[in-house]
Amino acid sequence: MKQLIIIFSLLLLSLPGNSQKRGFDPNKELTEEYPSKNPHEKIFIHTDKNFWVAGETSWFKIYLVSGQSHQPINTSKVTYVELVGAQNQVLVQTKIELSNGFGKGQINIPASISSGNYYLRAYTRWMKNYSVDFFFHQPITIVNTFRRLFDREQQLNNDIDVQFFPEGGQWIDGINHKIAFRAVDFTGKGVEFTGIIVNSKGDTINHFKPQKFGMGTFKMIPASQDYTAFINHKGKTTAVKLPKVNATGFAMQIVDTLSQFNIQIKTKGVFDQPVYVLAHTRHKVNFTFSQPLKNGALELTIPKSDLEAGITHITLFTSTGQPVCERLVFLKPGDSKILSVSTDREQTSTRKKIMLDLKSKNATISNLSVSVMRDDSLHQFVQPDIVSYLLLSSDLKGSIESPHAYLNANHETTDNLMLTHGWSRFRWEDLAEPKTIQHIPEYRANLIEATILDKQTQSPIPGVIGYVSAPGKRIELGGAITDKNGLLLVEANHLSGTNKLILQSPSEKAKLEIKSPYSSSFIKFNLLPIGLSEKHTQALIDKSISMQINDAFGKHASTTLLSDSSAFYGTAPETYLLDDYTRFPVMEEVMREYVKSVWVRKKGDQFIFKIVDRDKGNLLDGESLVLLDGVPIFNVNDIMAFDPLKIKQLDVL
Repeated sequence: MKQLIIIFSLLLLSLPGNSQKRGFDPNKELTEEYPSKNPHEKIFIHTDKNFWVAGETSWFKIYLVSGQSHQPINTSKVTYVELVGAQNQVLVQTKIELSNGFGKGQINIPASISSGNYYLRAYTRWMKNYSVDFFFHQPITIVNTFRRLFDREQQLNNDIDVQFFPEGGQWIDGINHKIAFRAVDFTGKGVEFTGIIVNSKGDTINHFKPQKFGMGTFKMIPASQDYTAFINHKGKTTAVKLPKVNATGFAMQIVDTLSQFNIQIKTKGVFDQPVYVLAHTRHKVNFTFSQPLKNGALELTIPKSDLEAGITHITLFTSTGQPVCERLVFLKPGDSKILSVSTDREQTSTRKKIMLDLKSKNATISNLSVSVMRDDSLHQFVQPDIVSYLLLSSDLKGSIESPHAYLNANHETTDNLMLTHGWSRFRWEDLAEPKTIQHIPEYRANLIEATILDKQTQSPIPGVIGYVSAPGKRIELGGAITDKNGLLLVEANHLSGTNKLILQSPSEKAKLEIKSPYSSSFIKFNLLPIGLSEKHTQALIDKSISMQINDAFGKHASTTLLSDSSAFYGTAPETYLLDDYTRFPVMEEVMREYVKSVWVRKKGDQFIFKIVDRDKGNLLDGESLVLLDGVPIFNVNDIMAFDPLKIKQLDVL
C-alpha cells in the first residue's frame, strides 16, 4: 500500500561563504587562531586483528579525536572506511555512524578476494579538505585459503631510496652542520648499508652508516661545491647527490639534553637583525623568543617542562616574518601506560572462561575496546597502538617503521626520525593563504552530494531545487537549492543500511548525478608480498576451518537496525486511513469528499491542490509539494490518475 503526503514546506541547506584572506603575521595570536579555523580531526581504528582469511568478518572500533587535544570530539557523524589493495584498488567501502566521537562496525572480507597484503584507510568528510597523508592507514593481511598460495616465489625489489636532510632545512657554506639520512627499501623499511661522502674533486671526506631503521646522522663543514654520497647495499653501489650548499643563509642546530633543548643559530652573509623563535605543539604555542643576532649568531634554551608530549615544531623567523629554518623535536609522554590489564590465569584450555582485570590510574570515565587474538607466526604486521599513532604517526608524512618503538627508544633514535621526517601536518604557508574549504563537515548526519546539470549543455545549473528521497514505509526526504556550481547537498538524517535513493528536480531540463562521497586520492603505500611458506600450511588450514565453522554455526550479529519509525516530518496534523472510509474508485473523489483541508482545483486540464491555512482559514499561496511514499510528484495529474485502492494512508501538513 502507498502513502500520500501533501506538504507546504521545503527543506533547504545553506552553505557558508568563503572567509576573507588576511596578511601573514608569524605571531602567537595568529598561530592560536589557526586551530579554530582549521580544526583538524584524527581517526584511529582498533581492529580485532590484522590477519584474516577470506570469508571472515573484521570487527573494529573507531575513535575520532581533536587533532589538537587528542580528546574525543562530536563533530563529524560519519566515518568512511575502505579496504584498499597494493595498487590502490578499492575492494570494500562502508560508512560508519559516529556518536560523541566513537563508532563501531564490521567489514565482511569477500570470499573471492586474492591473497595479499592490503590496507585499511579511514577518514571523515572534513578530513578530505586536507592531505590524504593524514587519513588513517593500517596494513593488514588477507589469505584466501581456497586458492593456492605457494605456487611460485615472488620476486623482490632490491632497490633502495636514500635521502639527506640538513638540520633546520638549509646547508650553509662554512657552517658545521648535522646531516641526517634515511635509506629504505621499496616497502619503506630501513636498510643497513655503508656510505662515503665525496667532494667535487673526488676526495673522500666522510664515512657513515645508519644507527637504526636505516637512519643516522653525520657532521661536516661544507664548501661551495657539489657533494655525492656513494651507498653500498648488498654489493650494489648507488650514487646520490647531496642537497645544494647555499652561500648565505641561516642554520639552526638543536641539542637534546635531559631537561631542555639547546638551540644554536648561526648565519652567513646575513646582517644582524632581530629574529623570532616560536615553538608549538599541535598548534598550541608553548614558547616564544625574540632577540637580535650578535655577530651572526644566537643561543637559547627551551625547557622541556614548557612543552607537551608529542611533536613540537621549532621555527626560526627573520625580522620580516619569513620562516627560514624549522626543526621537529619529540617529547615522550610521561606515562603512556595508564591502563593495566591482567588475567586470572596464564594458561587455559578450550571453552574456558578467562577473567580480565582492567585498572586505570585515572579516575576519569574511559571508553575502551579490547581485542583478543592468537599470537602466531601468521601475522605480517605489528598491531598499531593509539598512543604512538596520535603522538607520532598521525603528525608525520610517510611510512614510520615500528612507531611504537619510539616511545621507549633513546633520544638519538627518536631525533633521527624527527630530522628525516621534517615535513609534517602543519605548514606556515597555510597561515598566509587560508585554505578554501571544499567539503563541509557532516555535523548532524550523512550528506548526500549531487550535481544538477543541463541535459543539453551538460553545464551546471545554479539556483535549482533538488530532492533526494528514499521510498519505503518510513518516509525520508531531503531537499536543497544548488549553489553557483550546480552542487546539491542534502542531509540524510535517518538513513542506515542499504537504501534506494531517488533524485529529482522540478526543472524539466535538469539532470541529476549523485557524487561518490569517497576520496579519490591515495597515498603511495608500498606493501610487502606475503611472507608465508609451506611451513604455515597447517596454521592456515586451522584458520580456514575456524572461519567456516563460525560462518555455519556461529552467532551472527543482526543486521536489523532499529530506529524511529515516524516519517521525517514527524506526526502529521491530519491523517486519513482510507480503509476507515468508503472506498471511491478515483482519487479526485477521495480528495474532494474526505480531505477538507485540501481544495482541488483545475486549471485547464491540470489539477491543482491548494491547502487551507488552519489558523486563518484562507488558502496558502504557492504550490503544494506532493509525495508518494516519500518521492516528490511534481504533476498533480499523476496523483489523480493513481488507483486509490493502492493508497493506505494520506497525511496533510
